[in-house]
Amino acid sequence: MTVLEVAVPIPINKMFYYLPLSNVKLEDIIGRRVKVPFGKKVLTAYAISYINIKNINTLKLKRIIKIIDNDNLITEEAIKLSKYISENYVCSLGEALSSVIPTSMKPSKKISENKSTEKKVKHRKCILNTQQNNAVNSINKTLSKNVYSSFLIHGVTGSGKTEVYINAIEYALKQNRSTIMLIPDISLTTQFLDIITARFNKNIGIWHSGISNNEKYDLFLKAINGDVKIIIGARSAVFTPFKNLGLIIIDEEHEHTYKQVQKPSYDTREIAKWRCKYQNAVVILGSATPSLESYKDAIDKKINLIELNKRIDNKELPEVKVLTLENRTFKTSSFLPETIKAISKVLARKEQIIVFLNRRGYSSTLICRKCNSIYQCPRCSISMVFHKNPDLLKCHYCGNTEYLPAPCSVCKCKDVTIFGSGTQKIEDELKKLFKHARIFRLDSDTASSNKNYEKAYNGIKNEEYDILLGTQMVAKGFDFPKVSLVCIIDADTSLYIPDFKSIEKTFQLITQVAGRTGRGYAKGNVIVQTNYPQHYAIEYAKKHDFKSFYKIEIEQRKKLSYPPFCDIAKISIKNKKMEKVDEDSEKLFFSLKDLVIKYKLELEILGPVSAYIAKLNNIYRKYIIIKGDRNNILKLTEFLENFKQSVGTFIGIEIMPSDLI
Repeated sequence: MTVLEVAVPIPINKMFYYLPLSNVKLEDIIGRRVKVPFGKKVLTAYAISYINIKNINTLKLKRIIKIIDNDNLITEEAIKLSKYISENYVCSLGEALSSVIPTSMKPSKKISENKSTEKKVKHRKCILNTQQNNAVNSINKTLSKNVYSSFLIHGVTGSGKTEVYINAIEYALKQNRSTIMLIPDISLTTQFLDIITARFNKNIGIWHSGISNNEKYDLFLKAINGDVKIIIGARSAVFTPFKNLGLIIIDEEHEHTYKQVQKPSYDTREIAKWRCKYQNAVVILGSATPSLESYKDAIDKKINLIELNKRIDNKELPEVKVLTLENRTFKTSSFLPETIKAISKVLARKEQIIVFLNRRGYSSTLICRKCNSIYQCPRCSISMVFHKNPDLLKCHYCGNTEYLPAPCSVCKCKDVTIFGSGTQKIEDELKKLFKHARIFRLDSDTASSNKNYEKAYNGIKNEEYDILLGTQMVAKGFDFPKVSLVCIIDADTSLYIPDFKSIEKTFQLITQVAGRTGRGYAKGNVIVQTNYPQHYAIEYAKKHDFKSFYKIEIEQRKKLSYPPFCDIAKISIKNKKMEKVDEDSEKLFFSLKDLVIKYKLELEILGPVSAYIAKLNNIYRKYIIIKGDRNNILKLTEFLENFKQSVGTFIGIEIMPSDLI
């Protein structure tokens, strides 16, 4: 009897057997997604292959319910890539396949036209400077050989990395090879779509969370069939099923958004390298502030380093002025007098400004005047953030909302004071200080749809706004020629978070947002307000000096034995009951310790420690950190399958997490 081997996206790493639909050819099932009964549920699964089993009557097999796809989506590459993800990120083959070929995609009856190809924008082909030309020649020479290679383009902000990307894409197209262009945030989609369509005009698709499941399915088929040659998208676009892949570009490669947090917790950079090795293609990583891991790989000649240390047309890098917030006497505003004066001058010249604060909402929280208690989320061990219009307290982690006036949870008093600033408060202050300025706020509260991203981008580009105010969204990749001033209201929001990457992230954030200015005819200026002007992350960001920052930070990592000098895994232990989390985390910690000794694995086990936010959405959380070689880490995690935790305890594993908090 012939039965199907099916991969189900559940945390059990084995294949399941099902009977095929009667009167349906096997070739119309294999390689497609299917609906299967699994316990009391119906799940989307993947029909991988078929086998013949004798004594079929001894097996109680269920029959698949339906075939979802009209086309074969599960290629040989998809299966091999999913096996790689399963083996390296501690998940089942089915869970890995659910990332490579999303379960949510839905076939549509009619293939939709790709609207992105309809844009017609005139684009003058830029003349490359010497550094850009050398970069393009190096990349294209490798592309012509049809062999795997990887490049890190370390280029200062405004050095013309995008033009290098475009020339590489053009060369790949001449070879009839496809390109995946990855961007760190969907807010940049409009800008990059304009640039790419202006040069190539057709055969372009976009892939991110904002497009529908039907559109994703249609785009998936177009990529398989070669009807689309260029895909622009966020993290998951790395799985675009091109059969003749030539190039994967990861712009702003240092961004944490390229790391998937949910299972399977893959690193986009590692997936890109695997795919390019498989298809003899080229991967390009680009950043003005590369991750320490990527830059060390380049220094160690594991990847090719290309440096662009000058801005195009020899434009000057912006001048950065650091202002101290310590002992300030002007406390009625979030803006220091010198900052206000600088904004006024820019507005008078009819130029534009970016104001950056990495904290949304109106203020950090409310404090009770009577007992000085901070308003905390009842579900999470974190303060709630005050938002205006309507007045409410919101938890940015679980979404819990309380409308004001809310009594103090300690003394029940309703007399409160506002503490700290968020983007809403900064917007109010800007409106009072500069009554005629046109302001657009871009943060998670306003960017609820792609239309708001486009509104911000087009509004600044077309000079409909004078000031763009926002969080991290405004720090990534925007290119606005009339922006001549960047104001960083509080540079310290990420500096002393208890994580080994906090200093690196602070340096990157300041450097990146500073790089949004001085890209046009006007000289760029940056004002950084900080409580810690002497910190080396701020000192070297002020000087645009990545290499000096790298030398200090890499030595710190080496002393403490953190990546890139080791691999790490974060094991999370979660339960609604604190005592169960304490009990299971201690038990697991000592079990892992014993296994390390028993099997002589060179690993360091740290913990258990409470998460930075110890309670999240009524779930208590603790972490155990494993440091060492990845192969040894993966060997150790195999034993977790046999660990017996308490009822209600969830244990998760993240390989090479972007943070340890």
